Amino acid sequence: MLNEDTNRMTNRLLYLLKRLSDNWYCNELCHDNLQGFNNSYIPLFMSIGTKGISNSKLALNLSITKQAASKVIKELEELELVRSEKCSTDGRSMMLYLTDKGISFYEHIKSQMEALEQEYKKVVGAKNYETTINVMLKLVEYHEHLNKTVAV
Repeated sequence: MLNEDTNRMTNRLLYLLKRLSDNWYCNELCHDNLQGFNNSYIPLFMSIGTKGISNSKLALNLSITKQAASKVIKELEELELVRSEKCSTDGRSMMLYLTDKGISFYEHIKSQMEALEQEYKKVVGAKNYETTINVMLKLVEYHEHLNKTVAV
């Protein structure tokens, strides 16, 4: 017999967490009035980091196509947050770097995300928070493995 406690249904919880976190991004995450910045850019933007990354590695890390990454990168370049240049060791590869404006924005977003993580730790406790992160990493790994299996 299936457990019919709808409050604990995984699909419901994932949906609510996504919707509520998207709401937080839209209403609480301060963008410094950066017109044209879409919250969906945040994972890609933050993954570039302060040291830079290749477009290929960025796409691989986020499990998206290089074309999808390139589309967002183009928009981030138009906002003057990111610059790209040919890789010095592989002319076919593009390296992505944050501009000075991008680094400032990165630090701003990072501090707000760290504050949210601290709030989460207050709500559930630091140990439970770390356990949750580890569980989410395992679930992502599981789905990435499924996607690779299906693609083969």
